[in-house]
Amino acid sequence: MKNALLALLVAWKRIMKDKGRVVSTKDDLAQVEVVCFTDSCQKCSARNLCAGNNQSKGLLTVKNPLNACSGDEVEIEIPDTKYNVALILLFGSLLAASLLGMGTGYVLSPLLPLSSQETSFFGLLLFLITAGILLWRHFHKKNKAHLYPVIIDIIKRN
Repeated sequence: MKNALLALLVAWKRIMKDKGRVVSTKDDLAQVEVVCFTDSCQKCSARNLCAGNNQSKGLLTVKNPLNACSGDEVEIEIPDTKYNVALILLFGSLLAASLLGMGTGYVLSPLLPLSSQETSFFGLLLFLITAGILLWRHFHKKNKAHLYPVIIDIIKRN
């Protein structure tokens, strides 16, 4: 039991680190070219964000708190936990909104001049649209900066 808890804790705190070269910078972000190794790229939670996910090199947009310049070799950190939590929040919220919308529509059907199937459908649509707007605002404002990989070290200056 103790080993299982330890393994769960290690998996929860899993962070992938990679090395790359800064191609360009803009504001507090940088484009980093990373070499895609088959096994590490297949397990990376940011592989869909990588511009070269089917090539030998990939281009990632990363936060640049160390002000790395073009040509610098850097180490980046890709926190799997943040991506996993964001995905659970996204899909869990949409599922909950779907169920609540259908249930609310069904319960309110005797009060409306529509059948229970129609009110369930309209409840589903209303709750999904509302959840979509709230999730978009949440991810656009709060989590946008937290989901980027981060430059944690400059290995070699250009």
